[in-house]
Amino acid sequence: MKLKPLKVSELNAYVRKILYSNPILSNVVVTGDVRDYRESKNGFKFFSLADEDSIINCVSFHKSLELKEGTRIVLKGKVEAYDKRSTYQIIVNEVVEEAESEESLFFSELKKKLEKMGYFEKEHKKAIPEYPKRIGVITSLEGAAVEDIKRVFRECSVGLEVFFYNSFVQGRSAVFNVVSGIKHLNSRKKCDVIIIARGGGSKVDLDTFNDEIMGSSIYKSETPIVTGIGHGSDMTIADLIADKETQTPTAAAEYVMRKYKLMVHNLPYMLENLNFRASDYIERKKYYVNSAGEKLNFIDGKTIMDRKYDIIKTKRDDISRSLERYIRDKNNILDEMHINLRENNMVEIFNKGFVLLKDNDNNIIKNISHIEKDDIVVIENLNEFARAKILDSGEKDNE
Repeated sequence: MKLKPLKVSELNAYVRKILYSNPILSNVVVTGDVRDYRESKNGFKFFSLADEDSIINCVSFHKSLELKEGTRIVLKGKVEAYDKRSTYQIIVNEVVEEAESEESLFFSELKKKLEKMGYFEKEHKKAIPEYPKRIGVITSLEGAAVEDIKRVFRECSVGLEVFFYNSFVQGRSAVFNVVSGIKHLNSRKKCDVIIIARGGGSKVDLDTFNDEIMGSSIYKSETPIVTGIGHGSDMTIADLIADKETQTPTAAAEYVMRKYKLMVHNLPYMLENLNFRASDYIERKKYYVNSAGEKLNFIDGKTIMDRKYDIIKTKRDDISRSLERYIRDKNNILDEMHINLRENNMVEIFNKGFVLLKDNDNNIIKNISHIEKDDIVVIENLNEFARAKILDSGEKDNE
């Protein structure tokens, strides 16, 4: 017998009918921790209720209900289907018990412990360099955060070296990935500043960054660290210990590049101001020369006046030539600055077909004599990479 296929809406209607016909699901009592709490403009409360293994969405239409992120509650309500997304949720009628969750207690205790150890004190925080030449980034190369950071670097391409260290940013293994990244980028003073970045997520997702081992590694890092974790309202142990905390991955990259962006932005105004000052100087000198020439007409006769005027004219021409040479020299300096900025633009360099050649330790290979047969190398451009094995190397025969 061939079954008639159901529409999605028909299947959802059937599931809803089963849910509503069950008296237990119409009046459930559930306990768990409040996560991702938010309130709409009309006063409705939306949050998730979680335990060690599961999570369920909840909504309350009672404007008087007050909840706090991270608390453990016992609630009463009914299970309803949400047809548009084919999910089910709890419609909360009452919260009968409230206490601080284990995660919240752990965070508070760890924060107190590290605070006593001086990890949050301002005098221990390192200054972020205004013009870093080598920047390290610890994040997932598969997430949206890395694309936001690359976009900021592309907007102000001034020939900097950027080292990306691929790391998990969620789960227990992410802790050791981030710690390894900090150690790697600190080795041989490879970077001037390190960015630790992760895009937005729930409180559970960000618990990775509430870890004592990671916090200790950030505190002991010789290279200053800037964090861009989650959204503006999120604050983790890593943020509290970092030398500079920003609200998002984009904000972290923009803070590191702040002086470069200001410099590039101000270049046209600097040129305009230089030209204005030079023109003003020339006009003032011309006025002075003309005024001196007029005074001579009242002192000497025509012969003396002509001689003096020739002297003045010669000096005026000398001044004009000197000023023109001064302006030309300054314009040449500005032209060289523009050329240097353009020549060091990584996007244009890669577009010409050039690539970066790196070893397995992510170090740039600047001389082919540093590689040998059977070495594994990484070939990179701005957005892609490939691994290759060296079949042969040596000096070229130019004859």
